[in-house]
Amino acid sequence: MAQPQSPGRGADPKAGHDAARRRRTVWTVIVTLLVLLVLFYGARVAWLSMMATEGDVPPASAVPLPPGAEILGDSVGCGSGGCSVTFTVRPPAGQSPHALAEEMGATPQLAVPGNFFDPRTVWVSARPAGPVLNLVVDYWSTEWVP
Repeated sequence: MAQPQSPGRGADPKAGHDAARRRRTVWTVIVTLLVLLVLFYGARVAWLSMMATEGDVPPASAVPLPPGAEILGDSVGCGSGGCSVTFTVRPPAGQSPHALAEEMGATPQLAVPGNFFDPRTVWVSARPAGPVLNLVVDYWSTEWVP
């Protein structure tokens, strides 16, 4: 009668070597991909920082508008301190432009932190103008100090 063999006995040593090689290959690929992702992200952030021009303006999606507020138009203006975009915003029904600016926190200025894809801070200042609110948005302002 045959004796039962323990799991390690009589096993093919080549199979264990192949499994170890596959594990090393998988980990090498994973680590390489992670390093490449970190390098590409670092290059993107460096590109946004070093290649930024005074003409860069934030997109409308960078402005945190409450539900019901609507962007009616925009205009880009440039000066010696860089460019900014002015969004003309209609407040939600029943809300004044001044109340909208206060709700947003843009009186006198709102700093919107960047996100993973664009880590630059967006600066928003509000200027009520009749029935609408003009939001001046840029990357170049500094924090408002009274």
